[in-house]
Amino acid sequence: MDLKREQMQKIDDWFDSPLGISVKNTEQAILDQLLSGYFGYHLMQMSVQSESLYDASPIGHKFSLAQPNKSIHQCFGSFVSQDNQLPLEDDSIDVILLHHLLDFSSSPQMLLSEVARVALPMGQIVIVGFNPLSSWGVWKPFAKLRGHAPWNGNFIRPGRLMDWLNLLNFKVDRTHYSTYGLPLQSKLSAKAPDYSQGLSRSLSLPFGSVYIMVARKQKSTMIPIKPTWSKQKAFGQLSVVRPSRPAAGRDVSTRNLPPKE
Repeated sequence: MDLKREQMQKIDDWFDSPLGISVKNTEQAILDQLLSGYFGYHLMQMSVQSESLYDASPIGHKFSLAQPNKSIHQCFGSFVSQDNQLPLEDDSIDVILLHHLLDFSSSPQMLLSEVARVALPMGQIVIVGFNPLSSWGVWKPFAKLRGHAPWNGNFIRPGRLMDWLNLLNFKVDRTHYSTYGLPLQSKLSAKAPDYSQGLSRSLSLPFGSVYIMVARKQKSTMIPIKPTWSKQKAFGQLSVVRPSRPAAGRDVSTRNLPPKE
């Protein structure tokens, strides 16, 4: 399978730890502000953890695609799918939430391409990821030696992710950063920041350890139009000039002859 079972279990367990809960609460507060403003018919979540993060969305049909390593009890109300083979039609989902899935995928570009395939034209993809250009990114090479989550993942630079999205005909609408400081529970609070006044009024510096990027699909569905052939006869627009009648009493056979001497 695309995601290693042991690696997925580690990151799922990490989000249940005090540090993981603090990060998830902050992400949830930001997602509540973002998802409440997106509309449509279908919302799909793909996450490395089991809880739903889309409760604030006004969209009626919301569901999760769980990873194959989850048990049936963990996947209640969800579908199980391989990441590079989504069981969905092209251009079918209005809003797609990718929660740290690219960070722990062995083929993130292939995963993003498959997600782009099922995204509806002018629909949104909301991507949550760890920022390597942050204090957590500096900490990662040392913590990775132990093989613990989330340090066993591949943090993707926001600029690199933007390039991938541009190649897939997506336009990045906004990127919000959060979670500053070292990854120490004593420095982080389990209480989520207050974003009730809007995300634009909160701190968002590009060296935050977590980023949430929103991109909109620009590709439109092309409908072939068959040409309408008119059933007109050849030379139908041409008029026929009738020959003029000769003057009365004049011999037509001699009118062009020279006069007799």
